[in-house]
Amino acid sequence: MGKAMGSEPLGSFYCGKKAKKRREWRGLKDTWYDYVHWLGIWKTLIGFMLHLNNLRAFFRYRWMVNYLAVPDFFDRHTEGLRGTQLRITRTALELVVTDMCKSMGVMFRADPALGNDRALNEKLVVFDENMMSELMNGFPNLKWVSVEVPAVYTCAMMAQDSLFYYLDKAQEYGIPNDVCPMPAAEFGVALEDDYPRIGKCAVQCNTTCDGSLMGNGLMASLMDIPTFQLAVPIRHEEDSVQQYAAEEIRNAIAFIEKHTGRPLTGRLSLPP
Repeated sequence: MGKAMGSEPLGSFYCGKKAKKRREWRGLKDTWYDYVHWLGIWKTLIGFMLHLNNLRAFFRYRWMVNYLAVPDFFDRHTEGLRGTQLRITRTALELVVTDMCKSMGVMFRADPALGNDRALNEKLVVFDENMMSELMNGFPNLKWVSVEVPAVYTCAMMAQDSLFYYLDKAQEYGIPNDVCPMPAAEFGVALEDDYPRIGKCAVQCNTTCDGSLMGNGLMASLMDIPTFQLAVPIRHEEDSVQQYAAEEIRNAIAFIEKHTGRPLTGRLSLPP
């Protein structure tokens, strides 16, 4: 292994005695930089787990165990990197882990099974993973959250076999095994009651596919909160669908206003 990019056999890091091969030698400056930021990830994760709600969530939700792989996942994404590339990657990954910890912290604090912060729960609107968050810019007193992102998306990145259990549960329910695994896994999590039961209402959309719409519809029947399904025009650039698309957004806004009691205060530029 050496200082120059591409000078080391990266595959050997995960063979033999890992504890002795874990840290990649990148020259003194880059190795020290990488090590300090690796410790920073541990600091963030330990700080997250020091909150009682988050610690209890680790034992409440099956998918939480996958986050033990975060440091290893980050190491895999910085293999062979030096200089500017290493710093850009570390900065980007640290922003991801910080944002995820904040998002999960909010959900667990509002979760009736954990923190049970009712005042916070009154301000939450649950969006599915494909729903456009810009819609909430006009509601400064509300906060949107996505329960699928920590339970399904990031877990699948940490450990590629993390969702097999939920896929099995979805297929046991009767979902065909050739359905896209994304909506099938999301539905499996709902079947196992492994989503925090939070929010005053939920907004879903029909992107990215019919399978996703199928999963959303089934999930809406299990989540036990009012749910609006926003139908996005697939040919969204055509002039003929602009008025319809604007009307769907207005309907979603009216739905949020009705169920949260908070009016839209921002301005939206929509076709008349």
